Amino acid sequence: MSEYQYVAFRAVDRALDDKQLEFAAQQSSRSELSRWEMSVEYHYSSFGGDVDGLLQCGFDVHLAYANYGCREIKLRLPSGLPFSKSRLKPFLNCDGIAWKKDPKGKAGILKVCPFLEPGEIEDVWDFDDYLDSLAKVREQLIGGDLRALYLLWLCAAYDDNEDPEQTIEPPVPHGLDTMPSGSSDLLPFFGLDPLTLRAAADGVPKLVPQTDEEDPIQEWSRSISEARSRALLRRLLKEDPASLKAELLAEIRDSGSAADWPTTVRGHSLDELLLSANELREKANAAKRKKELARAKREAAKAEKERQTRMEKMKASPKTWLAKAEKTVAARGTENYKAAAEILADLREAIGGEKGKKLAHNCAEKMAKAHPTLSMLKSSLRKRGLLN
Repeated sequence: MSEYQYVAFRAVDRALDDKQLEFAAQQSSRSELSRWEMSVEYHYSSFGGDVDGLLQCGFDVHLAYANYGCREIKLRLPSGLPFSKSRLKPFLNCDGIAWKKDPKGKAGILKVCPFLEPGEIEDVWDFDDYLDSLAKVREQLIGGDLRALYLLWLCAAYDDNEDPEQTIEPPVPHGLDTMPSGSSDLLPFFGLDPLTLRAAADGVPKLVPQTDEEDPIQEWSRSISEARSRALLRRLLKEDPASLKAELLAEIRDSGSAADWPTTVRGHSLDELLLSANELREKANAAKRKKELARAKREAAKAEKERQTRMEKMKASPKTWLAKAEKTVAARGTENYKAAAEILADLREAIGGEKGKKLAHNCAEKMAKAHPTLSMLKSSLRKRGLLN
């Protein structure tokens, strides 16, 4: 198998300006580039551009894939990771995940890149879907949603350099079973079953909705002056709304208004989570097979009822159905030949006895003689016992 690499960037908050677009164009002469996206495929070389530079100059998320094992994502967070160092530490307990803060300001880049042996996990191709999911995870992180960080820890911990029995999960965020739609779609990119998240959520409390009085945004909005409110409104209309939102959410968290995301410490190993996910998948597959079998039985019963109704009509007017079989054959095509043979077989059964047999077989022989070169027609008729 030849090497295949795919590299993509996406702007989420705003389109690239002219200067940013020019910088992006300089990073690869082969890329497909717009103000919102950049992507490039390689078969015999690799991307030599400045990944972090592109994330610092307009793009918000990055994804890299190679069929020899490399899977990497990066997220640009304009106001940093919204968690305290003590809260963050257990989520960065493996080599596959790292936070790199900018030299100045709060912004930085969160990277997830576990080591995976070539051929260890299945190839993936739906890169736009994974970029969509990555953008949703980034949105959660900006909003201070600890569940998104747990999901990224799972992706990083599934690493061939890590012992899954020795890799212990961080505190589990409450509400993990109700992750926003689409976020968990990122897991298969790193070879994980989406049910791993459900396994991790087992036994963990649900997230209790905040009341208006407990809402930190409500509390903060009441604390700012009217003049500040007007100034923020002007900025909202003139500047970048996404950056302003991230900045204000960070300010609310720094003010102490926002409570820490509730967690439960269980200390499960990654190996336990993977085993639980496998059990859930087996149950899900069994339920799916049962459902498919029930549907197949219903469809078979419906088809048989329709066949019996058709056979009643055949009894009343056999010549009509003989003509229909001949017309079906004249339309040509393998499916039509099968359909014509089915009509004759049902007609034989509907009329019954020697009369039914003779009627159907005579018509079959007539069609075979009329179309001597149609081997598929003859095969269909023989399979139904209509030709010697």
